[in-house]
Amino acid sequence: MQVFKAMLKVTRKRLPSAFIYIIVFVTVSIIVTNASTKDNKFEVTKLDICVFDEDDTPESRALIDFIGKSNNLKTIENDRDVIIDSLYYGRVDYALIINKGYAEKLSAGETDDLFGSYHMDENFSVVYMGQFLDEYTTSVKAYLTMGKSLDEAITCTEEALSQHTEVDMLRVDKGGNSHYSVDFAGYFQYMPYILIAAVFIVVCQVLVTMSKKDIRYRTNCSCIKESKYTFQLFFGSGLFVLAVWLLLIVIGAILNKEMYTGRAWYAVINSFIFSVVVTAISVFASSFEPSENVLNLITQVLSIGMSFLCGIFIPMEILSDGVLAVSRFLPAFWYVKANNMIADIEPFSQSSVIQCFLIEAGFAVMLIILTLLVRKVKYSSAAIGISVKKIAVHQ
Repeated sequence: MQVFKAMLKVTRKRLPSAFIYIIVFVTVSIIVTNASTKDNKFEVTKLDICVFDEDDTPESRALIDFIGKSNNLKTIENDRDVIIDSLYYGRVDYALIINKGYAEKLSAGETDDLFGSYHMDENFSVVYMGQFLDEYTTSVKAYLTMGKSLDEAITCTEEALSQHTEVDMLRVDKGGNSHYSVDFAGYFQYMPYILIAAVFIVVCQVLVTMSKKDIRYRTNCSCIKESKYTFQLFFGSGLFVLAVWLLLIVIGAILNKEMYTGRAWYAVINSFIFSVVVTAISVFASSFEPSENVLNLITQVLSIGMSFLCGIFIPMEILSDGVLAVSRFLPAFWYVKANNMIADIEPFSQSSVIQCFLIEAGFAVMLIILTLLVRKVKYSSAAIGISVKKIAVHQ
């Protein structure tokens, strides 16, 4: 196992690069999990509003006081340029103008041309204030129709609109009793990106180092057969990937706060198969002995490319049919598709999930065969070239 031992020595120097990806991934997962486990309370958003009262009546001042109970009232100069600057720089969200004649029109049951406003485009504050003012004036008009005086109508309106209901934001995890929660599904959803990035940055660079001329020529001079040499490369690469995968699985179990049960085991199997695929891709890519810059480029293209094309970073339902048609030729597509079914994002079907597993495994088998062929052709050609040089020297 000389080749395997040599791989371990080279791997130790590359481990810090891989652990950077893993640590960042785990840190983000912990933050997301802790944030989602907290009690989610609904809170009404308070806007920063300035009001210019051109009517200056008890009725208009009552409206201003009522607005101030649920929003932050700001005072700025009644100048168009100052108002626009305040809106642009976010010092206020909405500038309300109570038009002159507000109280008179309101007492007559008229609700048109009561207000003016300054605002930035059509955003949340515009919709919120438009709905609030409409409810307020409509409610006052309704009470006036019932025979109440204007003061009574305003008082009743404020009481009615001041009613609040406590709202708790509940999350419903699909998957029933499978213990495969939304957060857990998200953890496995992003795992391929980390596996590709962490494995490539270590395995490929180690294998490229092992293929350098000095090391390769020493190996060729030894009694190690090419098949045994390739086997030890696969074994060493697989052992490292297995260690990374087990680390992520253990961390996943800790974050999920319970042992893997139900459908979660499908996700574990799915991630293991994909780890084998990543190992096969790494060994295949390293067979061409790319330079370090090219290797970094391949790592980024594969990790980020598959993440965007196959539904890791962007949900599959958002991707176009053309993108999905292309991504079917990538193993990450079938990983994400299986994960979506396990999480009930798509209808769960055991046979369909197993089919995805088999397709992923098919990618691994194909890449292993291609790697063996490439290495056999490449190093056979190298051996022939060396023999030819020796014959030429003897002649």
